[in-house]
Amino acid sequence: MPNGTLGDNPLSDLTIHGKHPFPPEIETVLLRIDALGRRTGRWPLGENWPFSDQEFDWAEGKDLKSARRNLGHLTAMLEAGRGDEVLVDPRTGNPFVTPNLEGSDPTDLTNR
Repeated sequence: MPNGTLGDNPLSDLTIHGKHPFPPEIETVLLRIDALGRRTGRWPLGENWPFSDQEFDWAEGKDLKSARRNLGHLTAMLEAGRGDEVLVDPRTGNPFVTPNLEGSDPTDLTNR
């Protein structure tokens, strides 16, 4: 179980310990996500991280195509103020907000 010690998780190695476990291109995007998404109750590279099954591969340079796609999508959502549709609630493992589906009423907050 990761506990924030050096070497137990590449994300904490980056954000807490100042190490550089990711390829430079991926690290740049991760730090942008952290800057855009961090606020009270939100830790985009911590407990709210939606890609917990992939960061170790990305740190090893594997499956960088999915890293670019997923991180690009998360960055775009955060820039649009919609990161809660991607970031996960650690208690449920689901996004904080259900995405607004086409044709649904955006003012209906019953599913949020």
